[in-house]
Amino acid sequence: MQSSLTSIIKLPRKDRSERGLEYTPEEIQGQVELWPDTCSRIEHRLDDLSSFLKPFLEWGRNSCILTGAGTSEFIGYCVEGLFRKNLALPTNVFSTTKIVTNPDDTIIGGSKTLMVSFARSGNSPESIGAVRIADSVSENISHLIITCNEKGSLMQAAAGREKSLAVALHRKTNDNGLAMTSSFSNMVVAAQAVAHVNNFQTFAGYCEKLVSCGNEVLKSAPDIIEKLCRLEFNRAVFLGSGSNFGTAVESHLKLQELTSGSVMCAFDTFPGLRHGPEAVIDEKTIVVAFLSDHPYVQRYELDLLLELRKKGLGRATLVSCSASTEMIRDLSDYAVAYDPGERYELPDDLTPPVHVITGQLLGLFKSIQLGCKPDAPSESGVIHRVVKGVKVYDPVRFRERGDFNIIAER
Repeated sequence: MQSSLTSIIKLPRKDRSERGLEYTPEEIQGQVELWPDTCSRIEHRLDDLSSFLKPFLEWGRNSCILTGAGTSEFIGYCVEGLFRKNLALPTNVFSTTKIVTNPDDTIIGGSKTLMVSFARSGNSPESIGAVRIADSVSENISHLIITCNEKGSLMQAAAGREKSLAVALHRKTNDNGLAMTSSFSNMVVAAQAVAHVNNFQTFAGYCEKLVSCGNEVLKSAPDIIEKLCRLEFNRAVFLGSGSNFGTAVESHLKLQELTSGSVMCAFDTFPGLRHGPEAVIDEKTIVVAFLSDHPYVQRYELDLLLELRKKGLGRATLVSCSASTEMIRDLSDYAVAYDPGERYELPDDLTPPVHVITGQLLGLFKSIQLGCKPDAPSESGVIHRVVKGVKVYDPVRFRERGDFNIIAER
């Protein structure tokens, strides 16, 4: 059965190219079929990963930093809870952009630190710069690199280096479109697999369920979201709890960048919305809620949606959930269910790759509705697939000599 998404993909290539639809729709549609390959690539490196991670999993003054820039940073928010719980490793998310400007705020010199870098191309100056700066600030840094580009600068920099391990995902995860879609979900899956290094077969079983749930979203969500995008709105607020706070952060960027800023977006936790951000919700704002499947967490989420309903806030509410209950239908205008038959029981920690497809589709269809070109929505050239005009300076050299020595640039 054809959906609004597959209809775009089946257009003649010339038409898609002219409308900026050559890559992004296919990359959204094709990401789920790559998740098993991503899982398999981590499985093939299990022995290496176990040996590499062992020093950090032993009791001591150890810590973990999850890093990247933009979408790659947001991967960290989707998995930091898993790293803490499964690996018992104190874990923080710091963007590469923060590491290069304020390394002393992010890296503790005396502790063993595992720095996990996520990168689509691996060619951004901050990606290279953050690794080099971390090494210059501390002698106790080890690097795990997860990238979609085996030929990227970050991957090449790790080759043969002591205290470095790099994993490259399938070449198709290296999205050609400006917005990271398949690259995001596959790097999240890879990070989830790494967090299960001590019980990998458990994750492998869940990976099959992830694929089923992702395919359900690809089947049911496009027509629902295409209809929503016909509404007039110029703001959106994305809400998520736990690992899906990361989904909310990533989805806010997807809609904002794919519409070239025509739709301004915000994100928060459900309870956090009450503490000021609720003020941005007007008659041209949609609310997108990524619901937890845990009864305790979902109670807070539904309380907030009920409050918005009573106040009459927002143009429309879109809910992404496991299964659409009567209460969820009462509190939303549109609902996408990834497990309507309630067969899979995915833990919340693993649902970001599934939930985020809803955010990606929202960005795609609103971009089309506004007349943008999703593959390259910024006609003025303000944003690029890989950032340009960036110089990264050596902080140690500056402290010692007071000069600005460039260690990475593009």
